[in-house]
Amino acid sequence: MNDALAVSQSAAVETRAEQVAEKRLAYATAVYGALSIALVVVEWESDGNEWHLVEVIAGYVATLWLTHTYASLVSRADLSSWREVAREEFSVAGAGLPALGVALLGQLLGWNQATVADLALLACAVTLVGIQAVIVRQYGYNRRRLILTIVVDMILAAVVITLHIVI
Repeated sequence: MNDALAVSQSAAVETRAEQVAEKRLAYATAVYGALSIALVVVEWESDGNEWHLVEVIAGYVATLWLTHTYASLVSRADLSSWREVAREEFSVAGAGLPALGVALLGQLLGWNQATVADLALLACAVTLVGIQAVIVRQYGYNRRRLILTIVVDMILAAVVITLHIVI
């Protein structure tokens, strides 16, 4: 009886560890997605096509999602679970949806394209901070984790802002 209980507890611990690892991967992928979209917005240049920023963000969001889904499917060698894999990999695309929403809203309301790009960058920043707030909350608040998160965010923000100014 004790052996069965020990096996059951061990299986529960392994299942919990796998779930935690999957969540961490989803969060890491979402952070990557938000930063990627921010860099796409920074690299974007107005070319007279009013929908260009919307198209570029939408295209990159879709490309991120499809390539991550493809890579995950290939690594599993089980093509029958593509819907599940696409759902699991959505965090990389989902992180870009706030910027896409801002770009679409700006286009529909006729805002200045440079302003829309700045607001899309702000949406990326808010998304990134939101994702990291969830990470800190779910994995336990401690001073070291919070300081590390803030420092990393500041470095990433400095890189994105520098690129935005220089480009």
